Amino acid sequence: MIYDVLNFLKLQLESYIGRTNGEPIIELSSPWSSNDPNPRSSFLNSISLINVEEETIFKTQEQPVVQNKNGKYFKREPDLKINLYILIAAYNKNYEDSLKFISKVVGFFQQKNVFRNDESDSLQHDFPPNVEKLLIELFTLDFEQQNQIWGTLSMGLIPSVLYKVRMIVFDRETGREFIPIKEIKAAF
Repeated sequence: MIYDVLNFLKLQLESYIGRTNGEPIIELSSPWSSNDPNPRSSFLNSISLINVEEETIFKTQEQPVVQNKNGKYFKREPDLKINLYILIAAYNKNYEDSLKFISKVVGFFQQKNVFRNDESDSLQHDFPPNVEKLLIELFTLDFEQQNQIWGTLSMGLIPSVLYKVRMIVFDRETGREFIPIKEIKAAF
């Protein structure tokens, strides 16, 4: 499901920005030039997953009891709501092109920061299955946090922007089956 969300966002960005010479404009990869699948390419713009966070504000505390199609009852684990932190980085041989790319990314998510699973929208035909809605928020890091991220990636700072993608819900239909108590007999 995480891959589906990131790939959807990649396709949306490519559709907005456009492709040049048949090359993909952005890749799902680490922001590191050695991952470039085309060594003759002059750029590697990437979407990278930086962090996964559980959304605890809307967390269900108790296990819901549901009845399946066969009439049997089971307790299901509460759904898991997560947020993704994605880093969109522009590694180009020409620094100006990196800045232009990041500007286009910011412009795109400024005008389109909510994606819904809407069958009527032809641009969203690759919307991730089992996802109802994606909310995209710009996430600002201070200088120390930026330094830690780029230090962890063993890179110098390159033009980039960090977004928080909210709320992806993991909801599995599995659970523990049980027989409900229908009657209590008490004798005094």
